[in-house]
Amino acid sequence: MGKLVSMSNQHRHFENEHRLSPETQLPAAKAMENLDNWDDAVAEVKSWPEYHPQPLWSLPNRAHSVGIADLYYKDESRRFGRALGSFKALGAPYAVYSLLRDTVQNEVGLRPSSQELRFGKFRDITNRVTVCVATDGNQGRGLAYAARVFGCRCVVYIHRDVSPGRREAMERLGAVVVRIDGEYQESVARAKEDAALSGWHFISSTSWDDFSDVIPKRVMHGYMVMVEEAISQVPSPEGITHVVMQGGVGSIAAAIFLGFTKRLPTVTPRFVVVEPTEADCLYRSAVNGRPTRSQGTLKTMMAGLACGEVSPAAWKVLHALASDFIAIPDAWAVDGMRALADGAGDVPVVAGESAAGGMGALLHTQTDPALRTALGLHQDSRVLLIGGEGATDPLLYEEVVGQSPSEVFARQDALTGGRR
Repeated sequence: MGKLVSMSNQHRHFENEHRLSPETQLPAAKAMENLDNWDDAVAEVKSWPEYHPQPLWSLPNRAHSVGIADLYYKDESRRFGRALGSFKALGAPYAVYSLLRDTVQNEVGLRPSSQELRFGKFRDITNRVTVCVATDGNQGRGLAYAARVFGCRCVVYIHRDVSPGRREAMERLGAVVVRIDGEYQESVARAKEDAALSGWHFISSTSWDDFSDVIPKRVMHGYMVMVEEAISQVPSPEGITHVVMQGGVGSIAAAIFLGFTKRLPTVTPRFVVVEPTEADCLYRSAVNGRPTRSQGTLKTMMAGLACGEVSPAAWKVLHALASDFIAIPDAWAVDGMRALADGAGDVPVVAGESAAGGMGALLHTQTDPALRTALGLHQDSRVLLIGGEGATDPLLYEEVVGQSPSEVFARQDALTGGRR
């Protein structure tokens, strides 16, 4: 357990007093060991023709306004193009490439390169493979993209609240999309059942076995590209005091925090997880000291975070490494989206609903001294926000922000000369 630091009608915050202690690190040791050694995955993704490092922006004016020394934003809004625009374009494609590589090798005894798979050299083998996933949008889009690039079939399951725009984006990439009349967890159950019955491959970062299963481990290893980029881009990474990441089932936050811990072993920044109040499974797990389902409605505009249950393996890593768990209302994400798009003299940034919660929480520390104190923020703090997605639903983005993604990108390019 830790201590309940602050609660209001607006947010809930919990500080994990036992992070980095034997009682949390020992249960996480196997999961962290299995996730180690991601260098080959990072090298493979970096060899792909569509790969370009995504920017990390310094936001000095916003840092000054919230009373901290430095603020940095890792921007995933154009990862593999604006049509994907999410860190999820890293994990699923690497897992699919690895799956098809192994399938070909097992069948013909040759280990194909990603280029050979792209050009269809073994299409007679790969097109018999079907991958599937349950998604709120980004994971399904990344999987559909991977299936199209490397030459296999893709089925995506979505729940009743996924927007038509997100569904259409996956269909444009060639996926068969099945909508379930239920919540996210019901779409997960249906996808796993159909995969088992049909001999398909369920591609997800959720792990029940400390990442011993090769598929979730490979998804997580793909995410490490973002970690390596961020550490190489941020000035004096050893001086970062806070790393803030969105929640969901917890997998990507676990990857980010583990990556920083492994690459910067002599420093211990506060690792902060942000999620919706209506989908607060990580916060509730932190309060109870064990995986706990959210009691919220799961109805949140932060669609990529509308998850009711944690990944058991990811939870062990977060319990060992994360310092703070904060659940926020949708209005805070809206504030974050608008502030990032505006720029206020800094580089304007396109941040989707699920990416903007960290900025929203930071903005609210200006008027909530208790939250500022609880998060350990002060004038010398150096904060890194991981922005996991861009405008994955452009119509919703424009409705919320009052500007289209294209308008914000145009202002960003005008200010930076197109530097990314």
